[in-house]
Amino acid sequence: MQPAAFTRSVPRDVADLLAIQKQVGKLVGDLSKATVGLRIGNGAGSGVIVSADGYVLSAAHVTGAPNRRVTVLLADGRSLRGRTLGLHRGLDASVLKIEAKGPFPFRPLARPKDVRTGDWCLALGHPGGFQRNRPPVVRLGRVIRTESGFVQTDCTLVGGDSGGPLFDLSGHVIGIHSRIGAPTTWNFHVPIRAYTESWARLLDGVAFGRPSRGRQPVLGINGVDHARGCTVTAVNPNMPAAKAGVKSGDLIVKIDGKEFEGLDSLFDHVQSKKPGDKLKLSIQRNGKPIEITVTLAGGRGP
Repeated sequence: MQPAAFTRSVPRDVADLLAIQKQVGKLVGDLSKATVGLRIGNGAGSGVIVSADGYVLSAAHVTGAPNRRVTVLLADGRSLRGRTLGLHRGLDASVLKIEAKGPFPFRPLARPKDVRTGDWCLALGHPGGFQRNRPPVVRLGRVIRTESGFVQTDCTLVGGDSGGPLFDLSGHVIGIHSRIGAPTTWNFHVPIRAYTESWARLLDGVAFGRPSRGRQPVLGINGVDHARGCTVTAVNPNMPAAKAGVKSGDLIVKIDGKEFEGLDSLFDHVQSKKPGDKLKLSIQRNGKPIEITVTLAGGRGP
């Protein structure tokens, strides 16, 4: 069981902060050794070694298809050959194998039931692509939502991170980077169960599952709970809400004509939609009611 400081969504005191800092410093070296860069054809991404004999987890949209040649770039400078195995297109999960002889540095998988909302976590990867003189970049955040098909965090991800690992503060892999949107609280990761429940099929090189639409519906706001709904605290430029005219300070009181309770409820409603769907927002602005219709966009792969 993790110490309480690692599971509280808000640090209680300086002692909690110091405990988290100490644990991150203790873990980073080993986590970085297991985090790899991937080059597949003209594409690039990240992955994580999860066994001493060189099995690597990544994202299906990174590896693309079974039986593809891969260059695996280790933190110690080695460039090794590998080959893609199976993939679960629906959950964006894939596995590949390093063809060289191990042992390799690796990290164990968490149990799916141990991934909990509110836990602190670490996202590693190679944003912008692998750079030989730069170790994997580390970002600290929290698990803010867990569902059967994804884990959501507020760890910042950018291009090149796709397929990289998400760790808990015990150093176990709890997810694989899949999709991002705006704001940074729209980051989605492949859940560990996508691998553990289909391990045999993945190792057999099977491609299965319907291709995911690959894009989470995105509204593009930050907000805080309000007794009547949700107050908008920031609107992301060039995102659907901004384009439709939503402004910081707006109080959203209804979604599609229905009352709701807080930001989580707003997010749940957005997630029930698809990119391209329209969302009707009833807003109080400076004490005056207005109606805004937003066309939802989709989050992109990191």
